Amino acid sequence: MLAFESIVRPLHFLHLIAGLSSVASCVHLLTRLSSRRHDPRIRTHALVLGVAYLSTYLLGAVIYPTFRVRVRADLLDRHYPWATGLFEIKEHAASIVLVPVLAIVILSRVLDPRQEHDRRHMLLLRGLTGLVLVVLLYNASAGWYLGTIRSV
Repeated sequence: MLAFESIVRPLHFLHLIAGLSSVASCVHLLTRLSSRRHDPRIRTHALVLGVAYLSTYLLGAVIYPTFRVRVRADLLDRHYPWATGLFEIKEHAASIVLVPVLAIVILSRVLDPRQEHDRRHMLLLRGLTGLVLVVLLYNASAGWYLGTIRSV
């Protein structure tokens, strides 16, 4: 018996919900950042993104041992090695994007778009948010597709 194996399905569902929340908050944040006027909800959306992303990441880490044994080793590595590659790209991208997500949360707290010297840094915030959104969309698509092959 693996750690958390008995509750892996509910955890996997929470992982899905947290991932969808990450995508939604990132889209909302990018929309707010693209507005010409200052929107005080930028900080809220950035914080929601940070919490949702960290929740998704941690839940994924908790369910990984069961996935590794029950899905990856038993099925993907043997019969669908290309799917293992998709999963590895997904996991590496998720780890790399932890840093930009943290930067988004911090920048959203310290930058004031109404100040002239901070407006230039808003472009950095937009770029990081766009990068995170691209990774989130890939990860959501790859996770969904891999789940159609077999889930935990």
